[in-house]
Amino acid sequence: MFYKIAKTLSVTASIIGIMMMAGACSVKSQELFYLYAALGITTLTTGAFALEYFRIREWQYRKRKIREAREHARREAA
Repeated sequence: MFYKIAKTLSVTASIIGIMMMAGACSVKSQELFYLYAALGITTLTTGAFALEYFRIREWQYRKRKIREAREHARREAA
C-alpha cells in the first residue's frame, strides 16, 4: 500500500517538475526563468529518483515474500 502511494507522489512530482520547466519559458525576467528552470529540474529528478527507488523496493519486497513462501513450503514438506 505504501509503495502505491509513494509511486503516485513521485509521478506527481515529476509532472510538477515538467510543468515548472514549461512555466519558465513564459517568464520575462531572466532571474525568474533560471529559478523556475532549476526548481523544475530538481523536482523532476527527485520524482524520477523516487519512482526508481520505490520500484526497486517493491521488487525486493516481492523477492523476499517468494523466498519466505518457499522456505515455509520446504519446512511443511519436511
